[in-house]
Amino acid sequence: MKKILISNMSKTLLCVAIAGVFFITAVIYNIKFLFLIAAFFDWLPLPTGWMKIGGNDQRIRRAGIFHGVVTLIAYFIGVLWLILTSIGPLYLGYLFLELWFIAVIAGAYVTGLKAEQCI
Repeated sequence: MKKILISNMSKTLLCVAIAGVFFITAVIYNIKFLFLIAAFFDWLPLPTGWMKIGGNDQRIRRAGIFHGVVTLIAYFIGVLWLILTSIGPLYLGYLFLELWFIAVIAGAYVTGLKAEQCI
């Protein structure tokens, strides 16, 4: 039987894609327990080592810090959404999604910088 190897980047992208599907479904249909399932998949690449923190290049380090800060802010809003749903007219679920997507884009930028460095 042939062993199939999947790169760490592919595993990370798959986890983020699964998380995105669950996050979007959770927010649109207000199914809050799906947020927890999505968060599991979103954070899974860190403890498994598929996504590494750090880098020697200053641009990569700054972009990584931005990605991490935006991610933490998004999760803070996400946890608020689990508790409050909205603050006045502001639906926290959509705010979470917007911030989470910015964090994903920042993470993709960091990945691109790292890949550029390997060329």
